[in-house]
Amino acid sequence: MLELSQDAVIELPKRAWDNSTVPAQPRFVTVPAARPAGRGRAWCVFPWRAELGWVASLPTLSDVLFEDLVTINDWLGRTEAQELPVVPVRYRSAEIFAREKRLDELERTKLFGAERLSLSLLACVRIAPPVPAAVVGTGADVLVVENSDTYWVTVDALRNARGHAIGAVCWGSGKTFPAQVSSLAVDVAGQGPLRGTAWYWGDFDPAGTSTAVLATQVTRDVRVRPASGLWAEMVGLAVQEAGEFNWSGAVGREWLGPELWDRLEYVRSAHGRIAQELVPVDAVVRWAADHHSHC
Repeated sequence: MLELSQDAVIELPKRAWDNSTVPAQPRFVTVPAARPAGRGRAWCVFPWRAELGWVASLPTLSDVLFEDLVTINDWLGRTEAQELPVVPVRYRSAEIFAREKRLDELERTKLFGAERLSLSLLACVRIAPPVPAAVVGTGADVLVVENSDTYWVTVDALRNARGHAIGAVCWGSGKTFPAQVSSLAVDVAGQGPLRGTAWYWGDFDPAGTSTAVLATQVTRDVRVRPASGLWAEMVGLAVQEAGEFNWSGAVGREWLGPELWDRLEYVRSAHGRIAQELVPVDAVVRWAADHHSHC
């Protein structure tokens, strides 16, 4: 053992010896080659570009995130002299990492934030999923309807109608409209950004009104207002599925307006709903024409 110790194959203890034997025996030995290698803090001494200099001051950093940051650092170096076009985030992620969703994942980490990583630093942008839309006129405003069948009959009716100011009909895709609404500021039916107001009309049920309210809170770039005349067409219609809907805590009074909200109280009291398909398409055409007269 002394020879092994002298050759640094093992390390003998300083005090932990068993003196009951002759010669004395160590209670344990250490094998340096079996000792786990220290991880160190490689990110603190890595030669980061100026844009990533803040990484060196991080108290901790996983091996995976360190590797991701080195990949970004290399990409910034390769593209420094280029005039990069701004592209959708998943295209940039695919270019940098060969994984189109990696930037989505990194955005949820501490690496993104003020004076850290940003989409603008990487010359990319997140664009909301598109809203399906069809041109029905030349007006600046659009009508957004919740349901797909209502979308199709409304597109057909307004394309054949005259004297209205609705430029396009959009399908809100049910509850997903809040996730899509920002895309209206980018393009509507291939005609460019929305130039006017997005008039929204859906089912009168808790999901329908909450979807509308949520859509108004997503972005300031798109003005979402109630197509009040179409919601008013529901007043007096028979309640559907009474007893099946919980209206407690429902939202929409301020957005729809107290007067119209109160006129539909009988629906909420019955714990029911009214689907927009119960409103005749002729009423949609009348609303669009009346909307034009107020423009």
